[in-house]
Amino acid sequence: WLITVPLLMVEFYLILRAITAVSGGVFWRLMIGTMVMLAAGYMGEAGYINAWLGFIVGILGWAYILYEIFFGEAGKVAAEKAPASVQSAFSTMRWIVTI
Repeated sequence: WLITVPLLMVEFYLILRAITAVSGGVFWRLMIGTMVMLAAGYMGEAGYINAWLGFIVGILGWAYILYEIFFGEAGKVAAEKAPASVQSAFSTMRWIVTI
């Protein structure tokens, strides 16, 4: 998780960056959501914080990522400026993150 989730977020950014100029804010929003999700999950599992609190904060980080890739700048750029092949790849990656 510590390696694969951040790499997937970088992929979202790089795919969009390949087709148009995307702000660095997209990258940082995806990374912040990722770090919140992973750090909260780890702290809850390791007993540094209450497990339920870690779970809830982790879910909030995940929800933030989902918002960005479906409705945020990343989702809008993919829907408006990407060719069909990129939209297909982006959509597949979105559903991998969702499930």
